Amino acid sequence: MDIKEFCRKLERLLGSRDLHGEGLDTAVKAICQGLAIKTGEIAILLADTDVDVLRFLWPRGLQSSGTIPTSSRESLAARTYREVEGTMNNRFSAIRHASIFEAFPLKENAGKALPIQKIISVPIRQKETCLGVLQICRKAADLAEAGPDFTPAELLGAGLIARTLARHL
Repeated sequence: MDIKEFCRKLERLLGSRDLHGEGLDTAVKAICQGLAIKTGEIAILLADTDVDVLRFLWPRGLQSSGTIPTSSRESLAARTYREVEGTMNNRFSAIRHASIFEAFPLKENAGKALPIQKIISVPIRQKETCLGVLQICRKAADLAEAGPDFTPAELLGAGLIARTLARHL
């Protein structure tokens, strides 16, 4: 898949929709199809700068489950937001990280709570302002079941997708 062409298609698909409304389901479905992931393997978190936290926009099941302080040292999403830099980890389950949200059984995961084995985390930004974080992961009971490793090209592609999403916030 050519990521630039994918982002152009995503842009056309979203049109004038925003991610706070009907565009969210459209964007998530397109990203999941394009990247061959499940809807429970994507997270979109937006910054609430009034209280310095990240709030889940997607998955919907986590919207009311809590927030992540942007100062958290245990959260990859918070670090991505603070440093405004993307990262990829294909052994994520082996490192210390905030895992409370992994414990929630989501309908997007067929009601199962699965640990994140591999992850890409990129900032969603407009110019110099970081609006939030896009995370794409592979969840499975163990690393062997998680599928292929993410590649540097996929990390770059996730950054381009995040820029496309930013235009609809």
